[in-house]
Amino acid sequence: MKQKENIFEELNKMRSLIHAKAGVVISEQADLGYDIATIQAELNNFNSNEQKIVDIVKKYKDKASFKSFVDQYKAKSGKDFGVDIYRAIQPYNDKTEWNDLKTHLGTMGITLGNFVGKGGIGSATFAGLDTPAAAAPEELTKREELWKTTYSCAPSQPGAKAIKLKDGTTSYLVGQIYYYNTGRKKLADGTMKNYSCSTEFKSGAPSNSGSRGNTGGRANVISDYSKEIQTSLGSSPTGKMSSQDLDLILKQLNGEDVSVEVPQELPKDVNGKPDLDKILASLQN
Repeated sequence: MKQKENIFEELNKMRSLIHAKAGVVISEQADLGYDIATIQAELNNFNSNEQKIVDIVKKYKDKASFKSFVDQYKAKSGKDFGVDIYRAIQPYNDKTEWNDLKTHLGTMGITLGNFVGKGGIGSATFAGLDTPAAAAPEELTKREELWKTTYSCAPSQPGAKAIKLKDGTTSYLVGQIYYYNTGRKKLADGTMKNYSCSTEFKSGAPSNSGSRGNTGGRANVISDYSKEIQTSLGSSPTGKMSSQDLDLILKQLNGEDVSVEVPQELPKDVNGKPDLDKILASLQN
């Protein structure tokens, strides 16, 4: 009898290898396929061994591996694992095995439950199975170190405020924008966007798409306009307009001849006239 069981085990392993999935280690697929075939065979027995089924499930010790098992069970058998296992293990008739399975799944953050649908067909449920698993402590530590390298631009900003998150990591509030060590930021309107230190803060203020609060960038533009106008007037391009610069500008606007004083012309628009927008912008500096 034992020899017969061993033969069936080997046949199940061979069947799993035939349906091996590209990109996944064959030995892992063989074990998973064998576990699925063994559970199916046990469920189809007249008197199934419930504890044997539970022990197989307990081989999967994290959420990712158990989810892979459940997904492959559906793919290989065409049956939902929750519905199938409920045929043999139920919370009222098989309390010991049910509670054993419930305790094991609880270590992964999965809550074992059950319901009975139309036609009296019941199913085990796995609440939390599709919820991403929390990052491992070493992963959180690695991400936190990125504040010193990849994302150092955020904490180094003047007035940056460190905010502790539930997972123990840090985000930084700069102005009205929250920066995270995942390369994501939350804008003032609550929307999430990517950010990079190669482009963020280059204008002197956080880059907030849709915001009009980038006063640092506006000041730089005005200063550039002022320098351009001063150069055209023959003055030193300091970025700040003097009273002498203003007198020369007024003379040009009034059509007076200032060729002796002005080696170049003021910036002009597409129509060849003095560009008033640039001139007025410089006057506000």
